[in-house]
Amino acid sequence: MPETASDRLDSKVALVTGSTRGIGRAIAERLAAAGATVVIHGRTEEGCAATAAEIPGSIPIAAKMTSATVGDRLVADVVEAAGRIDIVVNNAGVALDNFITGVTDERWNDTLAANLTAPFAVIRAATRVFKEQGTGGAVVNLTSTSGERGNAGQAAYAASKGGLHAITQTAARELGRFGVRVNSLSPLAATEMNGLVDPERRAFVAKGLPLGEVAEPSQIAEAVAFLVSDRAAFITGELLHVDGGFHLS
Repeated sequence: MPETASDRLDSKVALVTGSTRGIGRAIAERLAAAGATVVIHGRTEEGCAATAAEIPGSIPIAAKMTSATVGDRLVADVVEAAGRIDIVVNNAGVALDNFITGVTDERWNDTLAANLTAPFAVIRAATRVFKEQGTGGAVVNLTSTSGERGNAGQAAYAASKGGLHAITQTAARELGRFGVRVNSLSPLAATEMNGLVDPERRAFVAKGLPLGEVAEPSQIAEAVAFLVSDRAAFITGELLHVDGGFHLS
């Protein structure tokens, strides 16, 4: 389908958390290609700067997603650097997997801090700016099938991702009247984090998928670009699976 004005993100500022590699980087590249000024976020200044140097017009901002205090600081830094914020993609996260009896308090707290508390704090801070700007906004939270049905060895991860979609639905209800849309996207793509960059593991997983293939990060990025664009102007509170049918198994 040819690109139209509804696809463009010109004059928009997009914060993509965890965008120095994998799915996050692919999202950053795609939104930048659509005209957005993208804020590259990661844990280290060096990593953010290196990625930003390869994405024209992007802005590097480092912050550790470890607590609720990160939201105000990160969003304030974005507004200071770019003048506004229009799009938030909560992609950053961790998977500290272990069976329930092996999940320490530290692992539990670290997982929920990164995957649930920090994204909520970013949404909360961004919402205040959205309201002040009065021009609406779009939020996409990357969740997981584990958050819908659980998965052995992922108690903390599943709890955090399930909670994040609950925040999506709540925020969609609260913020629609301000022109802010909030959606979740559940991906399955080949990344270092899930080990699917290994050809044998990828082929094994692909055999169990209805489409018979594991997505590339760029394919996830296309779906995110759609959700934050005007093409999706009447979509909010949705959970979009971009997983080749994995959620059906």
